[in-house]
Amino acid sequence: MASVEVSGDNSGFVDNWQSGKTLAECNLHMLTSEDSCDVSFLVGKEGTLVRAHRYILMSRSCVFYAMLCGSLAEKEDIKIPDVEEELFSEMLRYLYTDKTTLTAENVTGLLYLAKKYDVGGLECLCLTYLKSSPTADNACVILEQAHVFDEEKLFDRALEVVMKHCGTVVRSPGFKTLCTSCFHKVVSSDKFVTIDETSLSGALLWAETECKRQGREITPENKRLVLGETVYELDFTAMGMKSFAKVVVPSGILSGDECTKLLCHMILPGSDVAPFKIKPELDSWVTLYADPIDRDQCKEDSNLLIITCSDDMRLLGLWAYGDDSCKYSICLYQEQDKKDGYYTTIKTWVKTKASVSFVLVRSFANEAQLKLSEALILKKSCRYKIEVTRESNKSRFSGSSVFNNITVGKCQISVTEERGPGLISRLIMEQK
Repeated sequence: MASVEVSGDNSGFVDNWQSGKTLAECNLHMLTSEDSCDVSFLVGKEGTLVRAHRYILMSRSCVFYAMLCGSLAEKEDIKIPDVEEELFSEMLRYLYTDKTTLTAENVTGLLYLAKKYDVGGLECLCLTYLKSSPTADNACVILEQAHVFDEEKLFDRALEVVMKHCGTVVRSPGFKTLCTSCFHKVVSSDKFVTIDETSLSGALLWAETECKRQGREITPENKRLVLGETVYELDFTAMGMKSFAKVVVPSGILSGDECTKLLCHMILPGSDVAPFKIKPELDSWVTLYADPIDRDQCKEDSNLLIITCSDDMRLLGLWAYGDDSCKYSICLYQEQDKKDGYYTTIKTWVKTKASVSFVLVRSFANEAQLKLSEALILKKSCRYKIEVTRESNKSRFSGSSVFNNITVGKCQISVTEERGPGLISRLIMEQK
């Protein structure tokens, strides 16, 4: 039998790269090396050249089969302008190997390609991934991708997560990458409620990023320009005067007249702030105490409540007796089972977070509104302990009695007082 020289240099050496490799590994090598490729794509707006093998594509997708075989077969380089090269290449990798790497940044794009080219396996992987997404950290990225690829249901789901975790979302890297349309959609929602300067800081960072995207110099005037009408959707009135003076005024995105109008409203609630928007309260006021009493001068008061809900609730904040001269601290604990030895189970209180941060939003009469920087989920049937401490050198009001059973919607809330005096007058809650 005659021998066949395989190598191009007539040395007779055969590069046996296939040895020890699986079918998927061999296919991937053929794709990445472009060995024997016989079809070319021009991908993305730049028309990046991507090469592949007809046999693989036709065997994996009926759409590619129609494109590459028969009377409808395309004879020249195939243009794919609606996705970028990185996404298209990742889909090819799946077609060659049955494997892909899904991320929040690429999953909706790959889902779009899977549907476009009828790649059922890839579509199932994308949908499975999205069942566990989005989270507070990646919700904006998925929201933007869903907008780009017109995935309406996914967009609505991501938007729901954004609204649920506003305080975290505005600090996530994805928030500043939102397009103008998605940014306005998020900020203009009545459910987009964040605390103190969080939303404004996020909006300013978005404006700076948008200036760069548009090739504009980062100035207060240009930031106001790219914010456009959305600036009126930011709830400046919920920030409090101190945060407004510290963050908003120096930013320069508002005129002097606009600053004066908003400050007047903070001093005299009810005054006109149009065209600025005052977002409606989303919370249910769970009134706990009645008959406030003017207590004697006391440096420190501490109040501790036990609360149980019949349904999942979100704790947004609380009203406490006092004013903006008082100092408050809030701790939240959840009751959990703990094994004491092998046989005995005891109940113990576990702090839900290292610290529960909040801001004093406003004060009226003898009460101060404290809003948590991020809503905390109170799971149904679980017991929680809320502890509030108030420091003051002046005489301060407190409550004298507690209502043990309250109804919010269909949720029954049970509250018992473990330690007084009653500093907490109302909880700010809504159903999850």
